[in-house]
Order: sequence, then structure tokens, then C-alpha cells
Amino acid sequence: MALPPDRFAPGVAEALRIAAARTPATGGGIAALRDAYETERSWWNRPVIDLHSVTDTVLDLEAGPTGVRVYRPDAGESLPGLVFLHGGGFVVGSLDSHDRIMRQLCRRSGAVVVGLDYPLSPEHRYPAALDTVEQAVVALAEGLPVAGIDPGRLGIGGDSAGAHLALAAALRLRDRRPDAVRFMLLYYGLYGLEESESRRRYTDPVYGLPPDELRFYEACYLGPGAPPGGDAMDLLAADLAGLPPAFVGAAALDPLRDDSLALADSLRRAGGRAELRVYDGVPHGFLHWSRLVPTAVQALEDGARAAAATLFRLPS
Repeated sequence: MALPPDRFAPGVAEALRIAAARTPATGGGIAALRDAYETERSWWNRPVIDLHSVTDTVLDLEAGPTGVRVYRPDAGESLPGLVFLHGGGFVVGSLDSHDRIMRQLCRRSGAVVVGLDYPLSPEHRYPAALDTVEQAVVALAEGLPVAGIDPGRLGIGGDSAGAHLALAAALRLRDRRPDAVRFMLLYYGLYGLEESESRRRYTDPVYGLPPDELRFYEACYLGPGAPPGGDAMDLLAADLAGLPPAFVGAAALDPLRDDSLALADSLRRAGGRAELRVYDGVPHGFLHWSRLVPTAVQALEDGARAAAATLFRLPS
């Protein structure tokens, strides 16, 4: 596989080769796309990281029964919780594809991580996923007994499309249920820029999200004929005042890099706290590569540290 002339961080070139070799050719269709995504990600989830417990259960929400996976670092009875939303363009991805990421965050933060199996597009278009996320967080904040989580110390986070959903849910909850979310963990999300220097520069598929894929995912999420952007996608246009502290992690070689830079700046201008980290030499989606890429390990450690620093300092 020919690589662009960028200076990649250690392990990235090999990770890209492994990812390309493990991605099966897709015959078209959403099911084949999802199968290919899961096949490629499965290698990165091994070896499995041991935790005190990992339990699958179901939340009965107004939106319907929703699967969750609860990662516990120890036997503590009232630990902070972090709701994590997997990436995948609102179309692909699952609790399985992001298992190692959530295990790392649990082990490194000391919080209970709750992975949410939100409904995917195009079968469930906007706002179905967002409605489910909002209802799940409210259920946890109201004391729904899930593995000893302290309902007063909840954070929300995600990567890529999951980061978009996390921020969108935090905006809704700020207005409808203040203090339900106390921290945001946002990795390389899609927040609303239609034009940016990073989008113009990082168009090669090796960087993770070429323009045609971005358009495809957005069309699946919003529906055919929906205009690009708008309130559903452009979270940067929202009033960002009153949001909880955020950790914003960006990949330097990512078409969405400038979305993260703009978000961190906008949060600060709105009077909020935002810790921005830009990780050199890595493309979109690099968190999956913690098995091989030290920068991925560092990014997960940084986010977990920020989550713990906020959530464990809150009164229980």
C-alpha cells in the first residue's frame, strides 16, 4: 500500500497496512459494509484487557429496548459513570468494534464505562440515535440501577460520530436536565464544519474519511434529499454556554481535525473549560490501534485522566 509523504507516528504505517489487509472487499450494501468494519476491528481488540467485570444488559427506554455493555474496574458500589458512544459514521460500528477502547478507558479512569448500542442509520435516521442517547443518560441520572453507578457523577463521550452524538446529547440535556452530564470526552468528532483546511488537505482514504465517505454517512444519517449541514449536523452553531468540562482529542492527519480545534475554541469563548490535545502523526480512527501505536495508548490515557480528574472530584 502506497502511503502519502506525511510523517506518521511510530506504528501507524504498520497499522495502516494491517487494517488494509484485514478489510475484506465489500459487495455493496449496508450489511456488507458493517461486516467488513467488524472484521477489520476484531484484530485490534486482542488480547482482551481484563477488568473486574463486563456485563451485557438491556435498558427499557421510551425509544425501545437498548443494549448496553457495562465495564467495571473494581467492586466499588458507587463509582462515576462514563457513557461511551462508538464511532462509525452513524452507520457502522458496535459495542464489539469498540470493546478495547472502552476497556482501556475503564481501566485507566477507574470509572464504570457504559457502552450504548444506539440505533444505526439508514434504518434509523436522525434523531433516533440522539433520542436514545438522551433517554439512556436520563435513566442513569435518575438512578437506574446499573452496576453501582453514582447518578450524580456521569460523563458522556465517544469517538467520531459517537463524539458528535455525545455533544449533541449534552446540549439537549443542558436545557432539559441540567447537571445530568458532568464531563464530556470527545475524540475526533464531526461537529459542523463544511469547509476547512484539514478537509481540503486530508482527502486521501489513508487518512480515514475521504469526502465521498463523509457525504455518504451524512446522507444515511439525515435521509435522502436532506440538505447538508443544518442544525442536526452543525453543533458549532449552537449556543455552547453552560456545557460541562470537556476533553477534546484531535488527530493531526484527520479531515475532521479542524472541527475539534473549532469546538475547543468555541467552548472556551462560551465560558466553558476545554482541554484540547492534538496528536501528531495519526489519522482519523487511530484510537483502535492501541495494540500497536503508542500514540493511541497516550490519547486514551489522557482522556481517562481528564475524566477521572473531573468525575472523581465531584461529591458522591
